[in-house]
Amino acid sequence: MRGTFPLLDLPSQALAVQQLLKGLAAEEKLAWMTAHGGLSRVKMFYPDCQPIYRFVSYIGMECVFFVDGDEFAFICDHTTYIAKERDPN
Repeated sequence: MRGTFPLLDLPSQALAVQQLLKGLAAEEKLAWMTAHGGLSRVKMFYPDCQPIYRFVSYIGMECVFFVDGDEFAFICDHTTYIAKERDPN
C-alpha cells in the first residue's frame, strides 16, 4: 500500500486521499481504505447501480460514497458531490 496516512474524516480529506491513490484500480483503493477504517458495501435494490460503500474511520466519522475513476463521489442527505480543487482564478 502507498504511504502512511491518518484517515480521520474521508470527505474532508478526500483531495489528499484521491491524490495518494491516483491511478490505482478501484479494488486497490478499497483495500487501502479497509486498512484505514471500516468499509462495507451498501446493499442496493437496483441491479445496474454503481457499487456504494460506507466508510467509518477509526474515530467514528462516517460517510457513504462510490468510486468514480480516481475520485470519490460522496452521497449525503440531499446531495451527491465530488471533492475538487478550487480554481484559483
